Amino acid sequence: MFSGGSAAGLEGPEMTDEQTRAQVVEPAKRIVRSAGLNLIGAAFRFASCTDQIAPPFRGRVGMGFTFPADVDKQAYLEQIVAAMVDDGWIDGPPPGKRPHGRVLHMGGVMAIVAANPDYPDRGYIQILGECRNTGDHTHDSEVIVDELTG
Repeated sequence: MFSGGSAAGLEGPEMTDEQTRAQVVEPAKRIVRSAGLNLIGAAFRFASCTDQIAPPFRGRVGMGFTFPADVDKQAYLEQIVAAMVDDGWIDGPPPGKRPHGRVLHMGGVMAIVAANPDYPDRGYIQILGECRNTGDHTHDSEVIVDELTG
């Protein structure tokens, strides 16, 4: 995979690009279905696990959704969290991680659920996989709304 580096910093056995993608896209599909989200945008990308934008990389899905009209936003976010817990997510971050926001995890995969501070009618969910891909993915990303809602 990445010929210029090593497996240092990996959070487990190295994963292929397909495994890295599936680790975050498959849970995203389940969240959209179980929570009934009205997506307005979603993208997958490989995110560097370092501050040098270098390997290792993790899969990352970012999903934006709209809140239903006349709904208490915090209560709606709690409904999303409840749907995720029903699907096997654990409320809180994985051991050893300290991300900001409302965090759930399933194995080594984290999801951050929040209202969008810039757009009061919107929320977002960010799903972060494990740092287990050593490929060079500096500029790889793709829109996946249809894949998550289809």
